[in-house]
Amino acid sequence: MRTFNKICKLLCIIALPFLVNACGEEEIELKLKSSQTRLVVDGLITTDTTAHCVRLTLSGDYFHNKPLPPVLGAMVTLSDGNETIVLTESADKPGCYLTPDDYYGKQQHLYKLEITGINMAGIKSSDVFTAESYLNPMVPVDSIAIDYHKIWKLWKVLLYCQDPGDYVNYYLFKVYRNQKLITDNYSEMSVVEDRFFDGNYAEGVWIAALDAEKEEEDLLPDDIIMVESLMIDRAFYDFVYAAQIETRPKDPIFSGPPANVPGNISNGALGIFAACSVYRNTIVNKYTKEEMAKRK
Repeated sequence: MRTFNKICKLLCIIALPFLVNACGEEEIELKLKSSQTRLVVDGLITTDTTAHCVRLTLSGDYFHNKPLPPVLGAMVTLSDGNETIVLTESADKPGCYLTPDDYYGKQQHLYKLEITGINMAGIKSSDVFTAESYLNPMVPVDSIAIDYHKIWKLWKVLLYCQDPGDYVNYYLFKVYRNQKLITDNYSEMSVVEDRFFDGNYAEGVWIAALDAEKEEEDLLPDDIIMVESLMIDRAFYDFVYAAQIETRPKDPIFSGPPANVPGNISNGALGIFAACSVYRNTIVNKYTKEEMAKRK
């Protein structure tokens, strides 16, 4: 068997140059069929007291390189189990439907979103789109810390907190540098399931990485880092995780075709609606990356 394997390896090595030379470059123009237009929802309700936005747009084709058209004139309602409010369409941000300025999410409440009245691009005004999200209790974070990995050239953001052990928790982390959001899209956000520290103390769990070779992420002394820790539900965790898989570089030979990210909106719509609690921690960086590397 070993001799046979060696022969196979030798044949592969001999054939490789011929295969490489045979692979020429040819421009291929893909003609994809237009897909059915669907509603796309992006809504987030948190425990912050502010005007929360539920953004509605229409889907586009795969090679559609223009901003997605906003949905205008829809009826959007939000319920927390006790009261139902009607969201107001923003005059400045088309497609954004807002709660009142003094609205905040309540912990341990089930939030229900309902969207009707859309009469655009094949969507009938009688179509009803719904979504639900449970706002999980807040988990206070004791502190965050900063470290540097000199081999990978990454700034590490570490978490210290007590994880509740009575149910599965899902965390989403956003990182700010000097009040500017660094992780400003789903592909850069960090999502963590507590399977490895369920019910235990998270002692310096690595939750985010900043690329020291990027000017906007390389930390300097006196930089202020803030981390938003969001307690999210399973649907939001699955949505972000799937979005990250779809946006990562893939081997074109072994990867499957791109697909829509599964969300929690009914009636064939795309996107996500989520309710979550949020906790914030800040830390001031005191060292350059060279000084941080020497401290170990």
